[in-house]
Amino acid sequence: MNGANSIAGKKIVIFDLDGTLTKSKSNIDKGMAALISQMLRIRYVAVTSGCSFQQLENQFLSGLPKSANLWNLYLFPTCSASGYYYDRRRGRFSLAYSNLLSEHAVRRIVGSFEIVFAEISYVHPRKTYGPVFENRGSQLTFSALGQKAPLRLKRKWDPNREKRLRIRRLLKTKLPDFEITIGGTTSIDVTKKGVNKTLCVKKLEERLRLEHEAMLFVGDALFRGGNDYIMRSTGVRCLSVSGPMETKKLMRRMIRTAQVN
Repeated sequence: MNGANSIAGKKIVIFDLDGTLTKSKSNIDKGMAALISQMLRIRYVAVTSGCSFQQLENQFLSGLPKSANLWNLYLFPTCSASGYYYDRRRGRFSLAYSNLLSEHAVRRIVGSFEIVFAEISYVHPRKTYGPVFENRGSQLTFSALGQKAPLRLKRKWDPNREKRLRIRRLLKTKLPDFEITIGGTTSIDVTKKGVNKTLCVKKLEERLRLEHEAMLFVGDALFRGGNDYIMRSTGVRCLSVSGPMETKKLMRRMIRTAQVN
C-alpha cells in the first residue's frame, strides 16, 4: 500500500468490509471501531460489502460507539445493489434504494451454478455450515462451506482463489447479463448487470455533490475478478490493503493528517 499522496483533500473514504475493516464475517474490533468513530468526525465514511444489510448491522454497525457521528456514514450492502442512509429524525438507517432480483432470476442463477458444477465435476464439501446459497434480495451469494463456516476452514478452502475464478469464468458464459464477482474467502456474488460496487460512487456523487478526486476507496480484493476490482474503473483513487491491520495504519495516518491541517 502506498497512500502517502492519496490522503490529502479526500472528503470521503469508501471501505470494503471483509478483509479490510474486519476479518471475514467477523465483528469489528474495538480498535477499528474507535478509528471509524474518529474518521466520522473529520470525513464522510462509506462501507460497501457483499453482505446483507442485517449482517452489516451485526458485524459492523453494532460495534461502533454510541457517540459516533452516524449521519456522516453511508452503507452499501450487497455490492452496492442497495444503499442505506442515516435518518437523523428517526435515529436509524433507512433504505434509500434497492435493485431486487426477481424469483425467476434467482432460479436461473442457482441453476447456472449447478450446470457449472456438473461441467467441472465439482465436489461439494462433505460438511457445510448454514446455507450454501443465500438470496440477499438484491444479490445471490454462493458460499462453498456455508454462510456460517469457521474462518479457519474458509481460509484453507480456496487460498489462491483458483476454484472460484474457474467457477466465475464459466458462470459468465451462462449469465452474461449479470455481474459476477468473488467476495470474502469462499464466496461468489451475483447481482443485476450494471449493479456492482461502483454504484455507491454514483449515489454518493448525487447525495454529497462530490467529485471523484474527493473520494478514496480502500479494499483487499482489488485484484482482477475480486469484488473490489471494478472500483478501479470509476476514476476514484483505490488503495489495496492486506487486511484490517494495514487499514488501521492508513486510518491513523488520515487522522493525523487532518489534525495537522
